[in-house]
Amino acid sequence: MILNYLTDTTTLVISAIVMVFALMFHNVFQTWVAAKLGDARPKLSGFGNFDPQQQLEPMGVVLLFLLGFGWPKMVPISSRNYPGRGRKEALAWYAGPLAYLIVGFVSTLVGTILLAAGSPELYRAFLIAASYAVLHAVINLFPVFPLDGAMAALAWGNRSVRQFIEQIRQFGILGFLVVFLVLSYTGVLGALQGIFLGIFSSIARLFV
Repeated sequence: MILNYLTDTTTLVISAIVMVFALMFHNVFQTWVAAKLGDARPKLSGFGNFDPQQQLEPMGVVLLFLLGFGWPKMVPISSRNYPGRGRKEALAWYAGPLAYLIVGFVSTLVGTILLAAGSPELYRAFLIAASYAVLHAVINLFPVFPLDGAMAALAWGNRSVRQFIEQIRQFGILGFLVVFLVLSYTGVLGALQGIFLGIFSSIARLFV
């Protein structure tokens, strides 16, 4: 969790700034993709702007600092605005995890540039921020409500997939927290994080 770095002010501040931005960027990017695919509702609802009051969910921000994972307000993507319930709507939802990956890569790149400039402390801070962003991307790929992956699966999945998601949905936030903790303690999230961060670091070094 971000509050683990209370004694490391640099990492705490940079991680907090990057991740609060990432939560808002998630919504703005998802809104942009939805508009490109024909769904203007999110943009008309104000989700295309970096407005903290519009984008941030208070409980999501609190848990970001306490657990290391948070969420913004849900973008109001509407199935009715797509030609047939399926692939295009799913792509709009998957834009969410992609947004977190973009933030993770940019943070890795900035950190790598700062390391080359002789600032290992800032490099470490941005790399930790990148790890949080990638964690959010990885988690949102899983079909667990209310994550992006679940919404995409509801749009694109078959009947069995939708029934599975609806069953988990009955447990609300508790069901999500259980899945999150299981994935964390079994090392699944860490392994996927490592793969993406390794790729990002390799690409970033090509620019320095």
